[in-house]
Amino acid sequence: MDTATWRDIRARHASGEAIKAIARTLGVSRNTVRRALAADEPPDRRPRSGSVADPFEPAIVALLAAEPGLPATGIAPRIGWPYSMTALKERVRLLRRDPVATAPGTGPRPELTTFVGRADEIADATTAVRRHRLVTLTGPGGVGKTRLARQVVAACAGDVPDGVWFVELAALHDPGLVAQALLDELGLAAGGGRGIDAAAAGGPAAEVLLAHLRDRSALVVLDNCEHLLDAVAGLLHPLLRTAPGVRVLATSRETLGIAGEHVLPVAPLTVPDGPVPDALDVPAVALFVDRAASVLPGFAPDAATLADVVEICRRLDGVPLAIELAAVRLRVLSVHGLLTRLTDRFGVLTDGDRAGPARHRTLLATVAWSHELCTATEQTLWSHATVFPGSFDLDALDAVCARSAELPSGVPGPALLDAVSGLAVKSILIREDGTGDVRFRMLETIREFGRDRLSADDALVLRDRHLRHRLAAHAELADAWYGPDQVSLARRANAEHADLRAALDHASGDGADPAAALRLLGSPWFLWATCLSMTEHRRGLTRALAAAPDPTPDRAGALAAAGLVAALQGDPQAAAELAAEAGGTADAAGDPGLAAFAVHVAGLAAFFSDRFTEAADLFADAERRYRAVDAGAVPLATLDVHVGLLEISRGALDAAESRLRAVHARSTAAGETWFRSYAADGLGFIALLRDDVAEARRRSRESLELVTGFDDTIGLSLALDLAAWTAAVDGRHERSAVLLGAASARWGSFGQQLYGSPDWQSRRQGYERRSREILGSTAFEAAFRHGAALRRDDALGYALAPAATTVLPAEVVLTPREREVVALVARGRTNREIAAELVLSHRTVEGHVGRILTKLGFARRTQLASWWSHP
Repeated sequence: MDTATWRDIRARHASGEAIKAIARTLGVSRNTVRRALAADEPPDRRPRSGSVADPFEPAIVALLAAEPGLPATGIAPRIGWPYSMTALKERVRLLRRDPVATAPGTGPRPELTTFVGRADEIADATTAVRRHRLVTLTGPGGVGKTRLARQVVAACAGDVPDGVWFVELAALHDPGLVAQALLDELGLAAGGGRGIDAAAAGGPAAEVLLAHLRDRSALVVLDNCEHLLDAVAGLLHPLLRTAPGVRVLATSRETLGIAGEHVLPVAPLTVPDGPVPDALDVPAVALFVDRAASVLPGFAPDAATLADVVEICRRLDGVPLAIELAAVRLRVLSVHGLLTRLTDRFGVLTDGDRAGPARHRTLLATVAWSHELCTATEQTLWSHATVFPGSFDLDALDAVCARSAELPSGVPGPALLDAVSGLAVKSILIREDGTGDVRFRMLETIREFGRDRLSADDALVLRDRHLRHRLAAHAELADAWYGPDQVSLARRANAEHADLRAALDHASGDGADPAAALRLLGSPWFLWATCLSMTEHRRGLTRALAAAPDPTPDRAGALAAAGLVAALQGDPQAAAELAAEAGGTADAAGDPGLAAFAVHVAGLAAFFSDRFTEAADLFADAERRYRAVDAGAVPLATLDVHVGLLEISRGALDAAESRLRAVHARSTAAGETWFRSYAADGLGFIALLRDDVAEARRRSRESLELVTGFDDTIGLSLALDLAAWTAAVDGRHERSAVLLGAASARWGSFGQQLYGSPDWQSRRQGYERRSREILGSTAFEAAFRHGAALRRDDALGYALAPAATTVLPAEVVLTPREREVVALVARGRTNREIAAELVLSHRTVEGHVGRILTKLGFARRTQLASWWSHP
């Protein structure tokens, strides 16, 4: 048995293939398979010679197991990699291809059950993804397309240096937001062009996406495309044409119909033709036994029971979802009882569409049978809970689905918890624990079945109640925002993004409640800034404002929020116009608080246009108005940050520091972190202007650590700029170039660089020139491009890495003469010895060594020698 066979055996077994099947496929004995599985190393594997990567290998393995698509550039900052990226990339490449070191990934959401069977399908799909630019896995709901896609991702992750993006589209129903969904997965946002109408067109997100992926080598997975076929096809056509290194794996019940699409139908699992002795090795039976064992620990069918299991799997046509739903019944039934009940119902439940595929009828039969086995209360909750397009918690179910005079068919309050428990036990509701609270979701097949059993009247009432619940939840998040629970509130807002979309769709559609849409979009604006997409925010504001022209407080708030978004995107003209209309509407509606907000936005538009005196007067007016109406902590904290940044532009550093320290202190006392991160940015910029590099470094790290808790593209962009400017002053010029690229990519993803402010852009240019002059244009541009390509978490990891991480090869960073000098330094030569060997003056060699250390961000010759020795 050679290494290749050993690895193949272990890979097949890890994907769920049985020992006998492996032996038959590979033409080896079963004992050979068992020996391979028992051996921790291949028979001809030899210990590697010592490498700087050896001590880091366990950490690398752990990261690759958790995130199969993570590139070496993302791994480096997380493990504190101090050496050349070349050595790390090589070790990552080897480990990705080592089935012992890295288990297959399970996709974006960790699976709660093992993956069984489909070794051939994984191999075929993996080969197809490597050979074709667009591969679509097709098949009915419940056949296992998504889980197969995740296994393919794990197998292909090492082929794409720029990583894998897994985008779930099931909860997205607006075709205009498909491109934005991809950008959200990339950790980017997109903004519109000039004016609020341009932002509503939907084009900018696609343009940003195409620009970002143009030079990438990545795998994009689009899961559940069937309800967005035209939008997905319209996006993929230009993407595949302009980004030759990007491959796409889609799952859909229908093909996308794009030229070059390679379609792979996903069939049900193989079932035995009859009672065979090796039935346990057949995938459908193996899946049933695996799921049964999770219900009845130690489950192991004897000969008689195995015959019943085989018959169950045959009756269910090997459809994975049907098998899993059936196996759950073993909590209350024997295997034979399960088969008997399935047999009794099967003929009746498949009398419907006999012209359709058998597997479609089987899945419907199985889900319908699961519905029959629910109590009447559970059945009601099943159908009523389909009003939630994403995940939900018990409080949301109680608010929307509990019985009332408005919803007499709802679930009685005291029975709600038992109904939820019953549906969870039956695998109708799937538990999630990602946000600190227990939340539930439904598979799309399950949701569709429940929705089809909901009356039109009840559906409308439920959507109305859902909208009111979303308004109340929004207000609750806003009231609790300025406090110690801010990060968990941001996570909750992210988890409920699909809910917010559904509420907005209802308010703008059959719900016909434009005022509610304005409230969801206009207040609280900061939830959109910290958790949700700026592009989606502006698009929604455009639609809601067009549908609600009356001069109400809700319209005034939405206009001011739209002006704020325009200002942050670097469109001060649109911001000023929207602020003026917001102020007039607020005055007409008699709302002085919103009038103050409008003045604040007008000041921001003036600030970012470099009209500093006008901005200062408007900010002062806004502050007087805020205090007169006791506006609260959030408006005043926002204003303090803006005034602090304005005073920096005006050169009044003491006044700026006073403002920023005040908001920093209030935020610290309240346990609030979002405004504190912006205050830390401002204090860091002041420290740079005062040549206090140590303080700038400290404030930069503080801001970066705080912003990790939020999906705030603006805050991350500003924090990355501070880190880049600080690195330039600190003599770490490659690091500065990388961070400038990361910051620039994020600013450009939603608007103009640095809010479109000429003053702040000129400040950045000064630091950029400093690093460019030291590195040279070629090395600077290479590092800048590297930073621009980093995903959000990778950019944060790089910025927070304590050690200097050199990302560029020597031939890019150093001149030929400098490489000669470094080679001699690595061999232990002194400057005088180098001078003699290269026929240079001692002073010239000293200059070379100094410049090399500065370029690479090193402090000692030993670091330089280590970097050269382990490229």
